[in-house]
Amino acid sequence: MRAPRYCVTLNRLPSVLAIETSAEQCSVALAHAGSLVQHRETVGYRIAERALSMIASLLAQQHTALRQIDAFAFASGPGAFTGLRVACALAQGLAFANDRPVIPVGSLRALALAVTSHLQRSARVMAAIDARMGQVYWAVYEGDERARVLARPSLAEPQELAGLVAQWQPDVIAGDALRVFEAAWPAGCGIRLPQLQGDAAMVARLASTDLADGRALNARDAAPEYVRDRIALTVAQRSGGPGSTTP
Repeated sequence: MRAPRYCVTLNRLPSVLAIETSAEQCSVALAHAGSLVQHRETVGYRIAERALSMIASLLAQQHTALRQIDAFAFASGPGAFTGLRVACALAQGLAFANDRPVIPVGSLRALALAVTSHLQRSARVMAAIDARMGQVYWAVYEGDERARVLARPSLAEPQELAGLVAQWQPDVIAGDALRVFEAAWPAGCGIRLPQLQGDAAMVARLASTDLADGRALNARDAAPEYVRDRIALTVAQRSGGPGSTTP
């Protein structure tokens, strides 16, 4: 059952604080008064401690108080288990304390937006990241902030990648799975961007769009997206064709 939406009506640009800790780098971003500022660093095992410190530093530098934030966003996954839980908990805690909504944003969706921002044009993007355990998290999007979801986030074995590329015919493939599973990708499969990754700035941009579209949640309803726990569903997804569902 879908979580109830949290309705927010604004007559100005929203202020969104975003947290991305689903991969090796920790990033926080603030979209406020028409500007977008990000702090990013590699933090190792000190994710929660460093993320809080980065948030405090970012808000201080931008002369912004927590009460001025309209919504708190986080990269909801798929990604590193601990990182996803930390980002969700931080967003929920800040939202509860300030009576604000939370906006979960898919990590692969943020990566796809990083691609279209890098290219400065719309494209069909296969976002693919290392899922560890010899597997790949992947999804396919077409568009920009309001991209259509052609294939929802799923889990794949390396030997399935060539078939997925043939099925979805992406213009661009992006993410570290290109590097980690280099030999598994077919030749001549469009633009490859192995170095690109989603970050809090992309999460903030998508969250601002979702907030305007009425897709914010009550803090208690926010949760990470653990794709590895949905293997039966992802097998069904792989057999389906293009659609236009939301992430």
